[in-house]
Amino acid sequence: MSMNIGAIILYSHTGEERELTFKSGCLNVITGDSKTGKSAIIDIIDYCLGRSSCNVAEGVIRRSVAWFAVRLLNGDDELLVARKNPGPGTDTGGDIYVRRGSFDAAPAFEDLARNMVEGELISLLSRFVGISENEHRPLSGTRHPLQATIRHALFLCFQKQDEIDNRDRLFHRQGDQFIPQAIKDTLPYFVGAVDEQHFLRQHELDLAREALRELEQRVQRQNEARNVDISRIRRLVTDGKRVGLIVPEYEPVETDIALEVLDRAARTDLASTTNLPDFGDSINRLRNEQATLRSALERVNDEARASRLMLSEQSAYSREGHEQRARLSSIGLFKVEADGHHCPLCESELAIPTPASDQVANALRLVGEQLAAVEVEQPHLQRHIEGLEQRKGKLERELVEAQNSLARLIADDARAKAQQDLLVDQARVVGRIGAFLDAVRPSDSEPDLTPLIEAAKRRVETLEAAVNADDVAQRLDTYLNLISKQMSAFAEYLDLEHSGSELRLDVKKLTVVADTLDGPIPLNRMGSGENWVGYHVLTYLALHWWFRKRNRPVPAMLIFDQPSQAHYPAERDQEGSLDPLDDKDRHAVQALFELMHRACQEIEGLQLIVLDHAHLADEWFEASIVEEWRRHRFLVPPEWDTRGR
Repeated sequence: MSMNIGAIILYSHTGEERELTFKSGCLNVITGDSKTGKSAIIDIIDYCLGRSSCNVAEGVIRRSVAWFAVRLLNGDDELLVARKNPGPGTDTGGDIYVRRGSFDAAPAFEDLARNMVEGELISLLSRFVGISENEHRPLSGTRHPLQATIRHALFLCFQKQDEIDNRDRLFHRQGDQFIPQAIKDTLPYFVGAVDEQHFLRQHELDLAREALRELEQRVQRQNEARNVDISRIRRLVTDGKRVGLIVPEYEPVETDIALEVLDRAARTDLASTTNLPDFGDSINRLRNEQATLRSALERVNDEARASRLMLSEQSAYSREGHEQRARLSSIGLFKVEADGHHCPLCESELAIPTPASDQVANALRLVGEQLAAVEVEQPHLQRHIEGLEQRKGKLERELVEAQNSLARLIADDARAKAQQDLLVDQARVVGRIGAFLDAVRPSDSEPDLTPLIEAAKRRVETLEAAVNADDVAQRLDTYLNLISKQMSAFAEYLDLEHSGSELRLDVKKLTVVADTLDGPIPLNRMGSGENWVGYHVLTYLALHWWFRKRNRPVPAMLIFDQPSQAHYPAERDQEGSLDPLDDKDRHAVQALFELMHRACQEIEGLQLIVLDHAHLADEWFEASIVEEWRRHRFLVPPEWDTRGR
């Protein structure tokens, strides 16, 4: 059992419901006039089953319906999918409502709200119809792997009015971009040439190939590491000579000897090297001492300079004092009683009085006393200057010694740092040489991967044989042959051109071919709409015969829109009666419906929904009619059309 359509449910904008129920596992006919909504059935179902765009034609339905819903049946399981009408003028963005389980009635209009996104809906429907994990991997080209879903299965379930009589396109949406290749890629899975076990084995093969690839990469890395390249040895020897681990005169010629030389270099005990002194503290101490000496020398120089200046000023004062005293010594020629208003020599009256002689004598005494004091201080000052000069000389000698010591320490420190750098370089070279020797020497802990690789190769070969694409192609050819035989059997019920020839489904070209004595004749080279419709119908019936026979995960439903159009066009419709047709067309329409009726009886579980103008008078046809849309009966009740009201 696989998925059937239980009902289509429409909701108006005011919450009214219109339910169109279908019978499971049999022929369902909706007959009626043109423009009653028959052709919208496929678009509504397609939209509810996950199509991205709503292709329901603009008009009454798009204006009047708020939500589209389908009730899906699969055994005892039931799934209701509702999608909101995007509205006139747009075809995307409809909300999705999903309810699973059996209920007495459809969900109320108020309950419809978005509870799922489109991607999840496709996954849910794929699981509901039984599509398991699968993947088509192109053997060549740049196409990505493709996983079959419910969307691919529906290419095998619908035949719209403009598809069922198309001589160039056999399958639903075959004219859309990328769809033909998607049909070719997924058809082997749907017919069973690639079953679920194939994908399990393919997954095991992927894991086995990955394990083999990892083992081979490990062996490759080992071989690359063990590859004793003389150029690598020479580079390491050069490095060893540069840092003093190898004598400069040695030149590598023989590999074994070169490896021994490198081994001795790698065993150099760098840890026993004498600890190198650190002159940093001594250099800092000397620099501080040097700064202190310079500061003291600067102070001594300043003091000596000030003392010399003082000595120079005292000498100048002494000379000035002697000259002054010499001038004043002449005061001994004056009379002591002179009052200053008369000349001391001629006693004549002076117009300007002269200083008294005692004032001059006091001044002479004062100058003498000051000169004596200055002359007493000069020897002390001279000795002080001599002491400063001695101290300056000592400081200068100590400063020179400190500078010499500092220069020697800086030189020693530079040599220590150079030796330290050399030790670091030696350690690096020893490390590289050690790594190289470890790589080229076989390790006792390293396992031999050869047996593991051989076992992995045998497993890969075994799994490759199990998933051999040729076997898939052979199974596909076999199954297509069986389907083609069923097509030939169904063709016997129809009076088609080439119906007596062997028919086959050409998957590469996605067409039907009649193998005749004049050669293969594909569908696009066959004449008349009767043939085109007939071969579409019998091909789909044969495919679903096989799907149900093999219980493949393809919905057990087929929907044909206007299969009688080649004989019974809409303009000749008279209440569905076949009476206006001539005998040939009437017979053709009768035969076509009888084939579909018989196929539904032979193919267990197949639900065939036919949308057509014809209304056969047979009892089985009457029993198959779900609804007849004539005399103001439509898919959408006229009162829902607000524009009409």
